[in-house]
Amino acid sequence: MRLLRLAVERQKWDLAAHTIVLAAAKYLENGEKPNAGTKKKEKRAPKV
Repeated sequence: MRLLRLAVERQKWDLAAHTIVLAAAKYLENGEKPNAGTKKKEKRAPKV
């Protein structure tokens, strides 16, 4: 993350902490799986 790297380089620890918390919130919103919201379900043939 570009913002996190910039915050650490300039020693803005409050901004770095907020960036980490925001990233964690986004991660947890997707069900703790990075691609949980974008996965397509497979279509199955009807059972006969």
